[in-house]
Amino acid sequence: MAQYVQSVQEFIQDSFVPLVAALCSEEAERLTRKNNLGFSELVKPFCRLTSEVHMRDPNNQLHVIKNLKIAVNNIITHSPQPGGIRKLLNDVVSVSQPAEGLVANVITAGDYDLNISGM
Repeated sequence: MAQYVQSVQEFIQDSFVPLVAALCSEEAERLTRKNNLGFSELVKPFCRLTSEVHMRDPNNQLHVIKNLKIAVNNIITHSPQPGGIRKLLNDVVSVSQPAEGLVANVITAGDYDLNISGM
């Protein structure tokens, strides 16, 4: 059995991190692409704080957090092409429809057939 080197507290701190959405201008993205990086990749080294962070919750209680980690994700602002939207919509509808010959009010989950009809 493999041994895990992190404590439970460290594992939870690394797994459940605050997520920050970054909305970058085209110019900022262009500048970061010069180094083959996105904006979120550029700021990633600064997202692990080694000092103590003091935060207040909605009840105004002070909490001290050690080794805070923050995740930064880029928001994609350009929309897909109209043909791509239609294909995506068709794919979603076709996946959600029951296959030919199957009853629409029965859902198969593993080895079980769940009947969702109204008795």
